[in-house]
Amino acid sequence: MTAPLLELRDLAKGFPVRDAIGRRRGAVRAVDGVSLSVPKGSVLAIVGESGCGKSTLGRLALRLIEADAGEILLEGEDLRGLSARALRARRRDMQLIFQDPFASLDPRMTVEQAVAEPLRLHGIVPRAQEAQRVAELLSRVGLRPELARRWPHEFSGGQRQRIAIARALASQPKLIIGDEPVSALDVSVQAQVVNLLQDLIRELGLTFVLISHDLGVVRHIADRVAVMYLGRIVEEGPTRQVFGNPRHPYTRALLAAVPGQGHANAPLLEGDIPSPINPPSGCRFRTRCPYAQALCAEQVPPLEGASHLAACHFQNSLPPAVAGQDADTGGERLRRLQAYFTDQTQKTGELA
Repeated sequence: MTAPLLELRDLAKGFPVRDAIGRRRGAVRAVDGVSLSVPKGSVLAIVGESGCGKSTLGRLALRLIEADAGEILLEGEDLRGLSARALRARRRDMQLIFQDPFASLDPRMTVEQAVAEPLRLHGIVPRAQEAQRVAELLSRVGLRPELARRWPHEFSGGQRQRIAIARALASQPKLIIGDEPVSALDVSVQAQVVNLLQDLIRELGLTFVLISHDLGVVRHIADRVAVMYLGRIVEEGPTRQVFGNPRHPYTRALLAAVPGQGHANAPLLEGDIPSPINPPSGCRFRTRCPYAQALCAEQVPPLEGASHLAACHFQNSLPPAVAGQDADTGGERLRRLQAYFTDQTQKTGELA
């Protein structure tokens, strides 16, 4: 088995909740005891509803925010034990692609300045070679090098995201975390950027963590999927197994909400997500689960399994998840869309 590049062990993070005059009234447990392993060269997707803690988990993994407890191991080295100087040097190996490319690019910097900044911070190339390296990076993400002297506002959303990807690649990282990297883009441009990310992962041997709510994109690009609910992982396993035979009721409900996934035996979710300040006892999903029993309120279900894990007391006795004939409609549609826009790009020589 490939050695893990990134390991998270019992990671936890809470945010204080205060009243109108500043008194602490509790804490939101955004991430609560999460453990994950990401092998070198693989793509792990983290999915779940808004507010489940997936973006917080990504920022914790890069130490952009500090964890309350747990370990963050990059190539076996605990990032939480590094000094500020050592962490800054280690950041060359890990980068983040943000959801909104316009907000993540400094409007006061040209494209050349933005992409060259990591080169200068980490001393990757001599100053005289920066312009050449920036041109190479822009070409790699499908942009013409002569665009380097333009400003971010002069580009479309898809082009800005390509610039953000070029900046992430500048430090020659081993790990990239993409926090909803295509959700802010038009569907047609999403297909282009997904194609680009897949090519870069394959050609550069990158390890990629994709944070997303788009199950069609996840199914197309990820090797493994981790499903989060209220700060905890409730299911994790190979993408084909999680989509084809989901073992947790929450995963089944997510798939049933997507047209074309075909999980006929999975009822749609009802009710609201419980308050993360005071989550339910035992299984946090029990208040919305059609299969909940008394045991679910009394005991926290462990995340169990071999390569396909689920945190459900009754995962082995649930009704089978029936996949219809159109179960791959979302993936096929995305592939056709990618092929179409790849063809259009080759004809026009332009990218959005």
